[in-house]
Amino acid sequence: MNYIDIIGYVASILVAISLTMSQILKLRVINFVGAVTFAIYGYLFGAYPILIVNTFIAIINIYYLFKMYKTKDQFDQFEVSGDSTYLNRFFLHYKDDIQLFFTDFKYEDFEGNKVKFILRNMRPVNLIVYNEQENGITDIILDYTIAEYRDFLNGKYLISMFQSMATEGGNRQLVSKVTNEAHGKYLSRLGFSKNDSGLFVKKI
Repeated sequence: MNYIDIIGYVASILVAISLTMSQILKLRVINFVGAVTFAIYGYLFGAYPILIVNTFIAIINIYYLFKMYKTKDQFDQFEVSGDSTYLNRFFLHYKDDIQLFFTDFKYEDFEGNKVKFILRNMRPVNLIVYNEQENGITDIILDYTIAEYRDFLNGKYLISMFQSMATEGGNRQLVSKVTNEAHGKYLSRLGFSKNDSGLFVKKI
């Protein structure tokens, strides 16, 4: 196997990986790199149809990546009751995925806690369940985001939402119990730190 073959295999792997991405941004970026690599392979191998097609694909990816960069997502929120019909349907639809990240969560946890949907460009992409305690601590029971929107923009919006809701003075903290390693890494990226009790805490 020579280096041209290696380039071709790498390009194939990158394109295949891009098609497994649930997030559109990651799909576009990896597919762009794969298309460029395929274009190089086509040029070196003398396969000009491969060069032309993948150059075109790379240009398309650049166009949509630039469009995504220029478009600012609009966030909003609305609160629902624990017996909301839409909440019930949302939970049933995403139940298996929710319980991968929040293994202890059950439908009964909606009762007695505040429940909000976060809208991103008017699409409900995040479900959050929390409880505000008298000591200034907000206990986050559920913070679930659908797969296509699992980036840090939702998390940053949630933190800003809680900051705007927080009263002056006191020990204002967000606290979250973690039962999934990926969720723990996500919280760490958002500035949470793990305390001695194993809870993830962030001062706001």
